[in-house]
Amino acid sequence: MFDLSSILVVVSYSLCDVFGLDPNEVDPSITVEGFAIPDPATLADPTAAAYAAYLRSAIPPIDLNYQFRKELVRDIRYWWLTGEGDVLLLWGPTGSGKTSVFEQWCARLGIPLFMAKGHRRFEPHEAFGQFVGGENGTTPWVDGPVTLAARYGLPCIINEYDRIAADRTIVFNDVFEGRSFPIPGKSGEVVTPQPGFRVAITANTNLVEDLSGNYGTANTHDISILERIVALHIGYPDDETETKLLEKELEQFSDDLLTYWLDQEGVKLSTQTGIKEGSAISRGEFIAGLVEVARRIRAQSKDGGNTSDAALERTMSTRILRKWARNTLAMAGTPEKLGLSALHLSLKKYLSSLATESTRIALHQAVESVFGVGERVNP
Repeated sequence: MFDLSSILVVVSYSLCDVFGLDPNEVDPSITVEGFAIPDPATLADPTAAAYAAYLRSAIPPIDLNYQFRKELVRDIRYWWLTGEGDVLLLWGPTGSGKTSVFEQWCARLGIPLFMAKGHRRFEPHEAFGQFVGGENGTTPWVDGPVTLAARYGLPCIINEYDRIAADRTIVFNDVFEGRSFPIPGKSGEVVTPQPGFRVAITANTNLVEDLSGNYGTANTHDISILERIVALHIGYPDDETETKLLEKELEQFSDDLLTYWLDQEGVKLSTQTGIKEGSAISRGEFIAGLVEVARRIRAQSKDGGNTSDAALERTMSTRILRKWARNTLAMAGTPEKLGLSALHLSLKKYLSSLATESTRIALHQAVESVFGVGERVNP
């Protein structure tokens, strides 16, 4: 195999700089290693250029709006430095950022990442590879993401791992042990993982139980798997982090557009200085209202830990919060043109139309209780 040391050029990054952490809270001298893969156009060797192009394409794209949480960076870094023989389980409610935190970790550090996805009918070839039809009647072997990551000494992530039936995860036992493993379906060929190979998995549950009752397709897993895992719970971000995220998300919308929409929507918002209406509401106060709606919905939801019979089966994930906020201002003309609330229309698009009727009502009540506007705005 081609020597990748000239392609995967190790670089030391400042933790604060690369992840945007506050130097008053995190020592700026703390570093973490990543890669700087050269531009293929600068490489004279065509083989090296091909590998560089391929590996650069495997680096996740950077989300400039992403806000890292220092405690997650701390825990992932610790596993990254010390847990090469352990599997990292990122678990938590839907839309909390389980996959994105690891993707953005790799994106900011220039690290190629290989990905597989779990589901009920998962087959080994989806992770390890298979023979495929080629030219002239040939059937060449194509490595899967886990095999590729092991050969290159790079990380891979298996999403929705708890959707795979427990009796189908046996193929990962040797992989999770960090030792050489046979490739299923390839006549006993064995792969010895190169240094740097790591496995992360994501799940909505801790692989043992579903406390929320929301993930009926999740499976429990054998204790032999659990003993190979380092678990990191990914909950929804705190208010400060989500506020920063929404500030970034809404940067594209001007203050003039925001004040126009606030007036047309007829928003009435309780702020620290009292009730404000329309264009008297600042951008920061509007964002605080969005975060408050998310907080109220989560408090009523199963994913938020509500165990009552009336708990909502849907919640306002961080993913949906971003979409809801962005789409609301993208539809700023809706109140004036149609007499309909952009807040409520956007909520229907991304959340309430995919909920039970009782949950739908509760979701819209949460919006109305914070922003003082119903689904139809006053003419």
